[in-house]
Amino acid sequence: MYTAILNVNGTINRGMLNSYMPALKYMEKKNKVKGLLLVINSGGGDANSTEILYNQLLKISDKKPVYALIEGVGASGAYWLACSAEKIFAMRTSIVGSIGVISMSPDFSEFLENLGIKMRINKIGKYKDINSPFRAMTDEESKIYSSIMNDIYLAFREQVKIRRNFTDEKMDSIATGLVFSADQAKGEGLIDGIGNMDTVMDQFKERTGTGSIKNLTPKRPFVSRIMSMSMEALSGIVENIR
Repeated sequence: MYTAILNVNGTINRGMLNSYMPALKYMEKKNKVKGLLLVINSGGGDANSTEILYNQLLKISDKKPVYALIEGVGASGAYWLACSAEKIFAMRTSIVGSIGVISMSPDFSEFLENLGIKMRINKIGKYKDINSPFRAMTDEESKIYSSIMNDIYLAFREQVKIRRNFTDEKMDSIATGLVFSADQAKGEGLIDGIGNMDTVMDQFKERTGTGSIKNLTPKRPFVSRIMSMSMEALSGIVENIR
């Protein structure tokens, strides 16, 4: 019998989904896994991948204890995942929240116009190029796109409201896209306590009745790990140049 640890680091995307789902399903079904501690350091990511992971985490939390510890950043989709937990903790220097939805895309239309370049766009369907970087959106298209984003936002908001037992008025005040410090997040009810891995694990041991721990975080693909190491090395070089 043991407590499983799952690290959620970096962008939540389809790659993470495909990698993590087998491990999550294993944790759900295996009786020897007495509980799950999510250790989060992520600014969020793809809404669809987040929702699928969140739903699987809820299946686990229906059967066994799930706690979440935000070690660095637990924002946007990462906070959505944290809401699957029975209790959420954060370190004192952590950033929490950012309940909202954002979509960004470039608009090269003026740049291309200045260069004398025009794009030929052949389409069937009035809105087929609604988010094209080669032309500006019309007001009508902007409203359509915003309505799609609003539906995603409402799905996120509703789960936070249910899992944290918030009122609509409370959600109006916190679901603005703002992030909070750990102290602020605790005051707003976004987290249940402030602590580190040792203090949270001590509480979780009492909750699950087991002191054995096993990290079940899937390893990232080799190429991804190499790229990450290269970026960290480059970041160190840049920092030394400053």
